[in-house]
Amino acid sequence: MSYKSFVSMNIAIMGAGKKSESLARSLASAGHEIFMGMKNYDNPISYYLRDAYENINITSVEQAAAMADIIIVATPLDEVRKTAYLLDDVRRKVVIDITSSVSVRSEDYLNSLNAIRSITGSPHVVKCLNCKGYENLISPLFHNKAIDMLVVGESKKAKEIVKIISKDLGMENIYDFGDNDATLLMDEMAKCWHNIAIRQKMGRKITFKVEKL
Repeated sequence: MSYKSFVSMNIAIMGAGKKSESLARSLASAGHEIFMGMKNYDNPISYYLRDAYENINITSVEQAAAMADIIIVATPLDEVRKTAYLLDDVRRKVVIDITSSVSVRSEDYLNSLNAIRSITGSPHVVKCLNCKGYENLISPLFHNKAIDMLVVGESKKAKEIVKIISKDLGMENIYDFGDNDATLLMDEMAKCWHNIAIRQKMGRKITFKVEKL
């Protein structure tokens, strides 16, 4: 990614999966200072990111949250509550939830956005990026068209931050998908993506795109 953001921000990414890695690489390439909060630093991903990018720092969840103004929660869904309790005082910080519920049963469903808001007390919590594969974060172009972003939440401040981050990731349009009550609909869209990509075997390199006639 050759694009470099005009705004450099301190961004914490909680999680050690492929989505966390892809997000860290793209945002670091855009010029942001990245703090990756991990439970276990001793893994190949940590070594690679730390050696390949001067502006990616590998640390604990607590330290990453303390160093950043923007916190991205990219953990598995069953770790959301535990992670939220580790964030300490983030009431003035923007928290972006990108977790997905595709791997959980309906009876085990967790509204992660509301859980994070309730535990942290931050009013600036939004949800996005849950309807995309990690590949979309590295290569957001399909047939020379940039993909779109949907964001849910009640914080105007957080949604403006998401707009900046989305542009830094190379996305085109950022659509306001509604307030917190639209979270369930976003999660259902993530399940649709998973069904098409995995169960119907169309492959992970697919995305949703809004086209206007």
